[in-house]
Amino acid sequence: MSFTTYYGPNTTVSQKCIWIVDGSRRVCISYDYNTSTGILRYAATVFRCECIQSEDGRYAYFEPNAEQMAANAHTTSRRYEIRPVIIQVDTELIYDNIISTIRHEMCRGYGCKGPRRLASSFSNVDIEASDYGSDGASSDNSFLTDDDNTNHDEKSVQINWDKLNRKTARNMRYIGISKVENYFGQHIPVTREFFITFKADKKNGQLIYGAAVSRRPTHDFEKYPMTDELVEGHYKTAMARLDKAPMYLKVSEEFRHQLKKNVPHREDVMYDIINRINKRGGGRMAVRFFN
Repeated sequence: MSFTTYYGPNTTVSQKCIWIVDGSRRVCISYDYNTSTGILRYAATVFRCECIQSEDGRYAYFEPNAEQMAANAHTTSRRYEIRPVIIQVDTELIYDNIISTIRHEMCRGYGCKGPRRLASSFSNVDIEASDYGSDGASSDNSFLTDDDNTNHDEKSVQINWDKLNRKTARNMRYIGISKVENYFGQHIPVTREFFITFKADKKNGQLIYGAAVSRRPTHDFEKYPMTDELVEGHYKTAMARLDKAPMYLKVSEEFRHQLKKNVPHREDVMYDIINRINKRGGGRMAVRFFN
């Protein structure tokens, strides 16, 4: 007997370690999707099948065996637990559109997993509760240099500001994981949403950005969803900061291809910027530079 199903105000759709076929790739995905708010949390792994071409030009793929599927499923589960991508997408998506949205974000958006665990990132552990007034960057410029050589103090490198300013501005958006922190005197779960505008030189990896951060009590994500007007306002703030007080970092050579115009995703560049924002040099988030 078949039934007619439909979404209600509290409907959540989720699957763990579902597999999809995409050409020569077999993709393992775990996800959780709130149909009324559009909040989507997911993680994934990709298995590339070996293939042979027959005489008639057709391709035959060697499917993953049980051991390979188990290993990929384990990685997907671990990523979903500790490094999920959390974003806001359209509401009330049907099943096929949920899967296609995840696949699109994997290829052209946020990739397979969320940010690394850092003391200053927005993972579930090791964050001190902080008083958050306005988002801003420290006046101390010395913390721009990073041990992994991906970020550099502009005083120590030659930056072609004119060339960077002529580059096309691109936007990124990321919703962080809920954390308990001080919110106007109350220690409650709070979620930050990052809006980033950047310009970059794909040849040398030099990148400048401005950002805006929205901070809301986690329970208000359902009660007060981010409207198109709010999104536009945050991007305008990020663009103004990029124009007037840009932050600088240098993308490693390994990931500079993600700065090109048409690329499958800019996952690693996004994580570099987010981790840079969350370093909190001088105690404030690095969303703009102050003299």
